[in-house]
Amino acid sequence: PILGRWRAHLGTDYAAAYGTPVRATADGIVAVAGRESGYGNLVELRHAKGITTRYGHLSGFARGIRAGVRVRQRETVGFVGATGLATGPHLDYRVSKHGRFVNPLGERFIPGEPIAVAERARFLEHARVSLRRLEDQAPF
Repeated sequence: PILGRWRAHLGTDYAAAYGTPVRATADGIVAVAGRESGYGNLVELRHAKGITTRYGHLSGFARGIRAGVRVRQRETVGFVGATGLATGPHLDYRVSKHGRFVNPLGERFIPGEPIAVAERARFLEHARVSLRRLEDQAPF
């Protein structure tokens, strides 16, 4: 642990290359776009039905991102970094529902817009190639 002691971590960390675009998971309004203690550069979005998402440790913010601005699902809000209490580049992603943090992987949310057919085809091809590379790796 970076602080030398264990403590609860209420977010989900996603490793990514420095500068990778971070996109809004749903339509919302920017509540915070600035530096905040351990999060470093942080964007907080308020969504419908009491949902809030936080994107922490960003290297910087996308153009025009500031408090009060409306964003659309998949719009870039910032870029992966290692600001605040981070040991390397990653996204600290947090979701709260009516003020209580929840595990986004275990929640059922209102579905967003479906992915475009062309995007889905590109994703599936990328996944197929990536899985083949993983299968070709020696176990040790």
